[in-house]
Amino acid sequence: MTATVSPPTRPSPPLEPRVVVGVDGSEPNRAAVAYAIAEAAASGRPLVPVVAVQHPVRHQDGAVDGRRWPVLREIERQAEAADAGIRTVSLIEFDHPVPALLGYADVEDLLVVGKRGLGGSRRFLVGSTAMRVAGRSLGTVVVVPPGWSPAEHLREPVLVGVDPDTHCEPVLRAAFERARRDRVELVVLHSVNLRPVLVWDPTVNAPLVRDGQERSDVDLDATIKPLRDLYPQVRVTIERDRGRAAGIILARSVGAQLIVLGRRHDARGTWGLGPVAREVIHGAEVPVAVVPCQAQPDDREG
Repeated sequence: MTATVSPPTRPSPPLEPRVVVGVDGSEPNRAAVAYAIAEAAASGRPLVPVVAVQHPVRHQDGAVDGRRWPVLREIERQAEAADAGIRTVSLIEFDHPVPALLGYADVEDLLVVGKRGLGGSRRFLVGSTAMRVAGRSLGTVVVVPPGWSPAEHLREPVLVGVDPDTHCEPVLRAAFERARRDRVELVVLHSVNLRPVLVWDPTVNAPLVRDGQERSDVDLDATIKPLRDLYPQVRVTIERDRGRAAGIILARSVGAQLIVLGRRHDARGTWGLGPVAREVIHGAEVPVAVVPCQAQPDDREG
C-alpha cells in the first residue's frame, strides 16, 4: 500500500530551540541520527528529523511514494527508547536537502548532519550537503562522522579553536556551555604559524615573531577571562602551539568528544567556510560544531 504524503506547511518560528537532523536513511547517516537523539535527551530540546525528497515518485492516483516514512518512524522509536521524554516532530520536505534543512533550522536551533564518505579520494570525504549546510546555516551545525557513538565519548574533553585577532564570542560560549553541561574539560587551542616569517629571514624576524607571540598570549588570556568568570565550574586547559591551525586541531582531537570552530564568512563563496574549518571538517574523526559569527566587511572566502 502506498502512503500519501502531502508537502509540509512551513512552520512558524519555533517557540523553543530544537535539534534538527538531516535524514537520508543511509548507513553513514545513522551516526548523525544517534548524535541528534543524544543531544535532544541531554538538552531537553524537541527532536526534528527532516527528510528531503528532491524528486518524489508520484503514482497514477496522484499519491506520493511514502517509503521515507518508515525511516522516520524508526527514528521516533529510537528516540523514545533513549529517553521517553523526547518530543519528536518528523517532517518530509519536497526540496533539495540544503534549502530543506536550512529552511527548518533557526538561529537558536542545533542542526545535525552526517559526514558522508562518497569515495576513496580525500576531496570526497565529506558530502556537499554537509559542507554547504555548515557554511550557510543561521545557527550551529554539527557534522558527525560515520560510526560515531556519543555514548562512548561522554567523558572526553571539548576542543575549541581560538584566534584572538578574529575573536567570536559565540564560539567560546558554545564550547564553555557544552563543557559545563557534560562536566568535562575544555581545551582551548591557539596556534601561530611562524614558518612563513622565519623562512623569509629568521635572524631579523625572530624578535618580531617573539614579540607578536607574547602579545597574542596576552590577548588570548584576555579573550578567555570573561567566559572563565561566567563558567567557574569548567576546568580549562589552554594549549598554545606553532604551526598550521587545522593540523594542530586535528592532531589534538584524538580522544575528544567535540571540536568547536567559528565561521566568520557570509556564505558568498562556494561553501561559505574558511580554509581551517574546511580542512578540519574533512579530516576530523570526531564531530565538528561550526558556530556562525557576524560577518565582517572585509571577510573573504579562503
